[in-house]
Amino acid sequence: MIQLLDYEIDKLIEEDLPFLDLTSGLLDIHQQPGRITIFTREKGIACGTEEAVRMFNKFQIEVEHVIPSGSEIHSGDALIIGRGGVQSLHAVWKAAQNILDYCSGIATKTHRLTLAARRNNPHLMLLSTRKTFPGTRKLALKAIVAGGGLPHRLNLSETVRVFRNHLNLIGGVDEFIRRFPQISKTACEKKILVETSDMNEAKKLAAAGIHGIQFDKVTFEHLKDHLSEIRKINPRITILVAGGIYEQNICSYSHPDIDGIVTSSLYHGKPLDLGADIRLLETNNNLKTQGEYE
Repeated sequence: MIQLLDYEIDKLIEEDLPFLDLTSGLLDIHQQPGRITIFTREKGIACGTEEAVRMFNKFQIEVEHVIPSGSEIHSGDALIIGRGGVQSLHAVWKAAQNILDYCSGIATKTHRLTLAARRNNPHLMLLSTRKTFPGTRKLALKAIVAGGGLPHRLNLSETVRVFRNHLNLIGGVDEFIRRFPQISKTACEKKILVETSDMNEAKKLAAAGIHGIQFDKVTFEHLKDHLSEIRKINPRITILVAGGIYEQNICSYSHPDIDGIVTSSLYHGKPLDLGADIRLLETNNNLKTQGEYE
């Protein structure tokens, strides 16, 4: 599971609490014992609870109940329950809930699209792009993994992906094929994938022994007639599809010859509808169970 560093947790808290909680101060809310429950109003996949626990710990809030990231949740379920001073509960409440809202939304959408993508191919993987909102990549990728997907490419240092812009600069696909054996030897532990939308290029690359092809913005109707031929040329090749693949058309790409679907749409998962309940302990002695929150 992807982990945030301590300074990253502190930064998330600081965004919402740079100086003081002005409202709690004006209302003269003292540090009395209280309990916070963050719960869901809809079905989904929980994510971000580990970060919420670490936030609670920084304010000496005792965690009484928590659901691990990746767990299925239903309306009324409590994701996390904590006990501590009510000033502290209000100080960390929204920062923790924001993580849970957005991460659970992305995890839920990833889970839903993964089920759709695997309708005809149970081994097909849903892969996320690098098109994250700046500064949010770790949390977004954690949510993708919690929902059953994987990152396509974490960063520029990790993998070899040859795009059209690269080919334009080195003289085209034929020049790349000429240089491929040496590139492959140099990056001996890396898979090398090339992006194309041209079927003739794809067949040339397959014949050259390329490790993988990523088809960009190619409709399945156009692609389906060439998949079996590419597989015959190079049975071990990895075939990915990307560009313009959303919830509305993802099922059409569920084909045994496709290994992975690369999409940015996962990052646009609607935040899960969560709520928070904060009360003094003496008025909330009977802890509610899962399913009792509305």
